[in-house]
Amino acid sequence: MTELLNSPEQSDPWHTEANVQKALVSALVNRGWRIQSAKNTALRESGIDVIADFDGQILGAEVKGYPTVGYADPRRAGEKKKANPRGQAGNWYAKAILAAMKLRCAEPEWVSVIVLPMVPRYLELYEQTKGSLDAAQIEVWWMERSGVLMQETGT
Repeated sequence: MTELLNSPEQSDPWHTEANVQKALVSALVNRGWRIQSAKNTALRESGIDVIADFDGQILGAEVKGYPTVGYADPRRAGEKKKANPRGQAGNWYAKAILAAMKLRCAEPEWVSVIVLPMVPRYLELYEQTKGSLDAAQIEVWWMERSGVLMQETGT
């Protein structure tokens, strides 16, 4: 976990959910995984963000990006969001945990993974919840700015 971003809301949009998901799919394919489905985050499709299989193992991944100060919607370009990115990131992290826990219940044989951009706020939240995630058998994987996927298993 070498590459951290100090102020993701001020930099290029590498950390958006769509970009993190695209990098995840690419990394999985490069490692020999077959992608069964990948939701269109731009259309806010519901369900498991990425489902992949490899050698009889199925993985379900909940992907989150890091919030930006401005809106991604071109119709709102230049507008600043009212929500603080740090607080919004906490909400997104909580939603990712809930989705991963639901997946563990619905598909207990699958690997349940949360994929996050490697930014200080998410690392902080992870450190505060690592023990519970380990107990729930939920893995957290980190996407670096460079597109390198860092796997960190909880089991």
